[in-house]
Amino acid sequence: MVSWRYYLAFWSRRSTATVVPASSASQARSRASTRHKAGYGSLVSVQQANAADSRLIRQGIWVRRRRNGVSPQFGSARSKATARKQRSAYRGWL
Repeated sequence: MVSWRYYLAFWSRRSTATVVPASSASQARSRASTRHKAGYGSLVSVQQANAADSRLIRQGIWVRRRRNGVSPQFGSARSKATARKQRSAYRGWL
């Protein structure tokens, strides 16, 4: 029986990762390259999702993880409020 793990594929021109189910890192890299879309840039790295991210993926929740390991989904209420405030300050410009 093959055990599936979730891997996060990071692209050069995207700030967050793409989730790829695979049994190994090399398989995840090849699967991610087949899902490549225009505008993503090149595949930079593939990392195995941590336990918290895997739980969210299984629940069907969109996981946002940056290449440096930071996630905008996890953190203190204060840090989330600061990020929200910063986004809303620039919303008119978007």
